[in-house]
Amino acid sequence: RSIPLDSILFFETSDSCISAHTAQSVYETTYRLYELEELLPGYFMRISKSTIINLNHVYSISRNLTSSSAVQLRNTHKQVFVSRHYYKSLKERLEEKRKCI
Repeated sequence: RSIPLDSILFFETSDSCISAHTAQSVYETTYRLYELEELLPGYFMRISKSTIINLNHVYSISRNLTSSSAVQLRNTHKQVFVSRHYYKSLKERLEEKRKCI
């Protein structure tokens, strides 16, 4: 079953499963995260070892200096965590996006 990319909030890996999360549901995919990174359009970005996020759905980021920072997504209770390694580039991508609007 195919899902519109715009409705996907993020992809996440747990155990050996990759899940595509929408606001209402979770779907499994057979792709690996590194394959998705190559296939997905530019508004998707890896934000941790286990997560690729849709930048169009980011609502806010709560900074946590000691560990991962929480990313709140629009119109859903779901949240994901951005690792310190990806935090700066995520902030930069979101700034660029804001300037384009």
